[in-house]
Amino acid sequence: MLLSKGATMQGAAMTAMTRRSNTAPPIPQFALYGETSFRHKPEFVHIEDIRARSERNGWVIKPHRHGHLFQVLCLFSGGAEVHVDERTSTHKGSWVIVVPSGVVHGFKFSPDTDGLVLSLSTNALGLDAENHLGPLLDGVLARPRIIKFQLNSLVFKELSLYLRQIRQELIVPRQDQQIALFSLVKMVLVSLRRRLHQEHVEDAEQQIGAKLTHTFRHLLEQHYKQHWKIGDYAAALHVSASTLNRACHEMLGAAAKKLMQERLHVEAKRRLIYTKETLDQISFDLGYKDAAYFSRVFKLIEGVPPMSYRRRLDPG
Repeated sequence: MLLSKGATMQGAAMTAMTRRSNTAPPIPQFALYGETSFRHKPEFVHIEDIRARSERNGWVIKPHRHGHLFQVLCLFSGGAEVHVDERTSTHKGSWVIVVPSGVVHGFKFSPDTDGLVLSLSTNALGLDAENHLGPLLDGVLARPRIIKFQLNSLVFKELSLYLRQIRQELIVPRQDQQIALFSLVKMVLVSLRRRLHQEHVEDAEQQIGAKLTHTFRHLLEQHYKQHWKIGDYAAALHVSASTLNRACHEMLGAAAKKLMQERLHVEAKRRLIYTKETLDQISFDLGYKDAAYFSRVFKLIEGVPPMSYRRRLDPG
């Protein structure tokens, strides 16, 4: 069947429309969220409450990106579901979310979330070399970051102060305002760099602590029946007793001595429950000087003598 030229053109137009309708809409690119152009000077520093833009949008900021803005979101309280490129995560409490220009990001804030959003223009006339911000930008804003803070930490208090001073500086035009703003922006970035350095140190310490406690647990399995002292384990690990104790507290939630006692006690309970060994046999194998001393230690920890413990769990 032949189609007329008009019908063919109409079909082609409909096919083109179908293709366009099936194409995903482009990711919005804003100056600020919901604004398509700058209404500010090139040396652009802007700050606002998270509430100001998100509350009227149901506390949801849909995925978008900025062509010439770095953004620093500082949460004082509340929480947010954070979308950065293809990653999604949820955070509550004191956080800073760093978003470089061009990165797709979106947020779903808990109602009444308290925080500030600092936006910095990357325009050549803005944060330029004369302000020596380049190294700070590279160090802090080279990639997206989600940085955890302790609410009462000194660095977080300083960061909060600098952000609030920026907001205050922008309320009313004042003499040397640009100098003040760039100085405060520097201090914001310095605070973030300090926290990132602190995180790096904490991560390194955590890795060392994890390795130390792992080796300690391995040694404990080998020597708990010999009733090694904490100094024996520390010497074998080439650390001080205080270092070993601190690592056990941080990584395992208990002092080394308590972990040593618990290991012996667990083994004693296993023998009482799963074997028919006498107290003399158990105490001898576990390195106690005699059954009476073993019984006193067991009762001190468990609250009942070892034979009462055995009868309670095996009444037959």
